[in-house]
Amino acid sequence: MESKCRVLGGIVLPHVDGHIKMAPFDLATLVGLPLEFVDTVRQMLVGVSNLVGTAYFTIHGKTLYKGQTLRRGGPHTDGNYEPIKMGFGQGGGNGWKVGENGPPVGSDMHTRQYASECGGIIIASNYESCLGWDGEYYGLPSVGGDCSHIRLDSPFNLMRNTIYYGNNHFIHESLPVNDNVHRVMARITMPENHIFN
Repeated sequence: MESKCRVLGGIVLPHVDGHIKMAPFDLATLVGLPLEFVDTVRQMLVGVSNLVGTAYFTIHGKTLYKGQTLRRGGPHTDGNYEPIKMGFGQGGGNGWKVGENGPPVGSDMHTRQYASECGGIIIASNYESCLGWDGEYYGLPSVGGDCSHIRLDSPFNLMRNTIYYGNNHFIHESLPVNDNVHRVMARITMPENHIFN
């Protein structure tokens, strides 16, 4: 599989203390987003084409102490989100811990979520505590998007206040923070038929 990512630009994320999980919205009109995040999402989408369909917005802000992580540790992909097929309402699905609680490898759902070349994510953070991988790798994500079994080369650091656009196979990993900090992370999960460009 090929893990791809490119920088779209810079952003200053709003201060958030809490978690909005997988809020569905229309990519063309932004209808469905909480009003306070419309400008944030608009900035995150600059430079992305094929803005059609339903995407999902997550924003998570929390005060962390040195050594804590905000998001998932371990190299992983987020995969495509299928709320109706998974039986969830708003939220859930992509929040699996690495290697746990996902559909079994080889199932139709796992294939749609983790083996598909369509889909993608757009992410940004106000603090540098995430790694990403760009390149071609042998293997596919395991249960829950786990990529710890894949032989990976050297990662790169995702910089603060920077918007990253990755394909559905974009491998990334949340790191423990190296200081006490209030970290905010924003993510757009693109539709499962989105073509990364």
